[in-house]
Amino acid sequence: MSFTDDHFPSEMIESFKDKSSVFFVGAGISIEAGLPTWGKLISELITLASSQPWCSADKVSEYNKLLAEGNSFLLLAEELKSELGSVFYDFMEDTFGRPDIRPTETMESILSFNSNIIITSNYDRLIENTYTKLNGYPPPTFTYSQSREIANNYWKQKFFVLKAHGDAFSDVQGIILSQRDYRKTLYRELGYKSILQSIFSTKSIFFVGTSMTDPEFNLLLDYLHESYSGGGPTHYLLISDEKANPIIQRRFFEDFKIKTITYNNKSGRHSEINEYLKELKSKI
Repeated sequence: MSFTDDHFPSEMIESFKDKSSVFFVGAGISIEAGLPTWGKLISELITLASSQPWCSADKVSEYNKLLAEGNSFLLLAEELKSELGSVFYDFMEDTFGRPDIRPTETMESILSFNSNIIITSNYDRLIENTYTKLNGYPPPTFTYSQSREIANNYWKQKFFVLKAHGDAFSDVQGIILSQRDYRKTLYRELGYKSILQSIFSTKSIFFVGTSMTDPEFNLLLDYLHESYSGGGPTHYLLISDEKANPIIQRRFFEDFKIKTITYNNKSGRHSEINEYLKELKSKI
């Protein structure tokens, strides 16, 4: 795909040059490593529920009906988590907590940028494994419960990975999956929330591998919304034009100062993301 100058706002390029940009990596980046989309994850959880003796056929039918509607992922995740109990955590650990997630070319491109922080809503070890491949040692990685360590690295401008919704490898029971998890867990982490607000207020965030309807992306924005004024630097969201909604685009910009950059997903596999990253790197 050929990109134009409009795809590379000068303000964004300057923020990368000044080392004041950080990446936010969504689930779309992990698909290349063989991890499931939200729809596939919920579908697999429903299949798992259907094999449990205590889960009725009527309940499974209701789950599938909600899945077909396509806008109830968070509700279904919460229901299936409750339905499956410990089986749910075993599945999430087996799916996202595997230590052998293979590095990908797109993640290598992301890590080639001179950025102090990578924030992710993903639970897997794609970032860590790719970083280790490139550097020979793993990166400092923190979750929402480690606000002191996050603050220390942030103020010293040391590189680190922030797993905003937890890590299925190190603590699968602590992963954040639903609005209830946010209410029960993250709203108690005041130090973490303060740091996250500082990052969003002082750094330009480049969102990649997420969409406007991504449940975890929207959970994070909701979490920040009440105290985030939209001041500070402009943020950017790279998204395929088929998933770009003009109304949501306007709301994202007015509420969070997130500007959307669209690309045409001709490949059907979103390989254009890596093409874009390589061209952006060359411009920087």
